[in-house]
Amino acid sequence: MERLNLNKLYYFFVVATEGSVKAASEKLHLTQPTISGQIRQLEEDMGFRVFKRSHRKIELNDRGRILYKKSEKLFALADDIQTSVKQDIGRPERLNLRIGAVQAMSNSFIYDFSLRLWKNDLISLTVRQGSMKGLMRALNKDMLDILLTDAPPPSSKRYRVTNLGSDSLVAVAGKGFDISGKFPEGLNGKPYVAFSNDGHIQNEIDFYFESNGVHPDRIGEVDDVTLMRVITQNSKSFSIMPQRAVKEALKLGELKKLSNVPELKFTKYAITSNYGPKQKIIRQLIKDFFIRKG
Repeated sequence: MERLNLNKLYYFFVVATEGSVKAASEKLHLTQPTISGQIRQLEEDMGFRVFKRSHRKIELNDRGRILYKKSEKLFALADDIQTSVKQDIGRPERLNLRIGAVQAMSNSFIYDFSLRLWKNDLISLTVRQGSMKGLMRALNKDMLDILLTDAPPPSSKRYRVTNLGSDSLVAVAGKGFDISGKFPEGLNGKPYVAFSNDGHIQNEIDFYFESNGVHPDRIGEVDDVTLMRVITQNSKSFSIMPQRAVKEALKLGELKKLSNVPELKFTKYAITSNYGPKQKIIRQLIKDFFIRKG
């Protein structure tokens, strides 16, 4: 057997991880024939096949699974070596951790979750907010390391999903808002600022309204919880938001609380890939979050 070519082994590893040559070609920015040719050469070098091939899918055979497990350890070690190498003049290289968050997440929660990392001189952070669809696409393309969201993705072996706990929801309004009768019936026909349907939380709120026979006047939709708070403060409308997002505004009297909504919860999740050199840091980050929370 010839000396093992790590480039060929890496192409095999990416194809096995992504589940197809097409997905691997997009990630590696190489043509599909190039990757297929490299894997054929790897099989020739190794003296055995690594995939079961069919017209519809590509699947590891028994030897391929063994090779995949060993190559996973090898590339994890290589990534660890790369990220731990010192820069010139003895300065350590900063590891960039990229965090995505759906816009329904409050800024205070995002900061609280990443608090330890902002104080770490060896890590730089990039925080990006957007829609669930766009952020999941970025996670799939290895443009994000962790995604904070209010809804887990479909079950998949490529993701690790952690429940970060739930926040209570509260109905709030601007100072000029006047509820007609008891809550929630008194909200019927009242001007209401909603989340866009891109997130999971609005579906739960809509079901709550429907179950209670309440039909507010939906005057607009926004994605960003901070923008929702500002609009509600400065208009004669109400909204339903996570308690954490309006805690300070309620304390300062900028908003008035109409009622807690115990039937509804804003559950937060952290979604990460099951692969990559940053998994150790991410798992420690989540562990630290639970320690502080406890």
